[in-house]
Amino acid sequence: MIRILILGGTRYLGKAIVNQITKKNFEIATLSRSEEKTKGKHFVCDRKNSSELKKVFINFSPNIILDMVNFDGEDSQGISNLYEQGFISELNHYIMISSFFVYNHFDYHLFSEKKLPENFNLINIDGYTKRKIQSEVRLYSSELMDITTIFRLPFVFSADDYSNRFQRLCELSSLGSELITEPSFKYSLVRKDDAAKAIIKVLNSNPIGITDLSNVGHITSKKLVDVVNGSFAFTKNNGNREVGSFPYLVKKDICLNSQKMTIDLPILEALKIEAENYWLSR
Repeated sequence: MIRILILGGTRYLGKAIVNQITKKNFEIATLSRSEEKTKGKHFVCDRKNSSELKKVFINFSPNIILDMVNFDGEDSQGISNLYEQGFISELNHYIMISSFFVYNHFDYHLFSEKKLPENFNLINIDGYTKRKIQSEVRLYSSELMDITTIFRLPFVFSADDYSNRFQRLCELSSLGSELITEPSFKYSLVRKDDAAKAIIKVLNSNPIGITDLSNVGHITSKKLVDVVNGSFAFTKNNGNREVGSFPYLVKKDICLNSQKMTIDLPILEALKIEAENYWLSR
């Protein structure tokens, strides 16, 4: 029985992964800072507290760690230290969830599925992206990197997105694509459930290093709105609802084309499925 510990496996994408993992071959545990009801074991722990995290590793002794909540260099350093000190001695695969936002600040083609420069310039980098870059860079020089897969995920969307980003897109789309001022920007997106399936593929494989999770193709801002708008099978009444700004803004034209991991469902089909789910569930 393979033991998997999911750090941050109690909500959204992490929860979807837990629900899709075949329990026959895996013993699953999740970790978060609060008590949660899950299908497997659950540990209440602040992952930044090294002594607490060490107790979890000793108690569960994971073969695989899926880290959904590695948000800064301190997180990478903490788990790397415990690995190098022998407290995760049975670990064979560490998977860190990063972000494709790192490409906002570097040449995409130069660093696609490769290490980022360690002397990156911190000026004009938003806090979230800066911390993800620091997380990656801290792992590069650690012993843990030898058994690591780093996923640079594109925008993950679904009708039940707790950030309401996809819901805002649906509302904005009902007003028409003429509202989009930057129609040529290209985006890579992936459904939550499809992202979960792809990550589970990696749970069942050997470490594959730095990896972009890519959907089939890409889509511009204007096309994104048109597809979501065209997927509706009935008339919508938006009323006077404030839809807010376009929810998928990036600083430059980014389209992921992975050489290692591609999911099967094209973006256009995925968008239609989730848009219909959203409007039907309203």
